[in-house]
Amino acid sequence: MLEGKTRVKDDTSGLITTGIIKIPKLKLMSGLSMRLGAQANPVVGSFNAECVPVDSRKSSSVIEFYFLNEDIDSDM
Repeated sequence: MLEGKTRVKDDTSGLITTGIIKIPKLKLMSGLSMRLGAQANPVVGSFNAECVPVDSRKSSSVIEFYFLNEDIDSDM
């Protein structure tokens, strides 16, 4: 499962709001390596993923994207 949020800017009004992304079934397709330590730089270059459909064949989905009315991360 993957859940995340992003900022979305409206093309016409320029208003910035929050978008919520939900992927119920996600399969990582590559190895994930991290370097840990005081002087290490823990950078992951890239990874691949595959979304797996959920529910029945007639009403299956792979991703849900919600647009909120405001930016929940803003300072004001």
